[in-house]
Amino acid sequence: MKSEQVEGAAEKLAGKAQGAFGKLVGDPGVEAEGKGHEAAGHLKETYGDALDGVTTFVKENPIAALAIGAGIGVIISRLLRR
Repeated sequence: MKSEQVEGAAEKLAGKAQGAFGKLVGDPGVEAEGKGHEAAGHLKETYGDALDGVTTFVKENPIAALAIGAGIGVIISRLLRR
């Protein structure tokens, strides 16, 4: 598990708690800030999941990963020449 996944889950949980607190005390600003933290945590967790998937793919298929990287490099160089 990547650190981004752990940090994202923690931020999501903290955002949920902050949002619930804001709703409890009737402060829409605190509630909105909590929802923002929750969304940021979800985004960070999703990034960690994607990073974990890419890492696993590269470890299991190093030749294919190298070929994909080379192909992307060729495409970028052709786009930049124009």
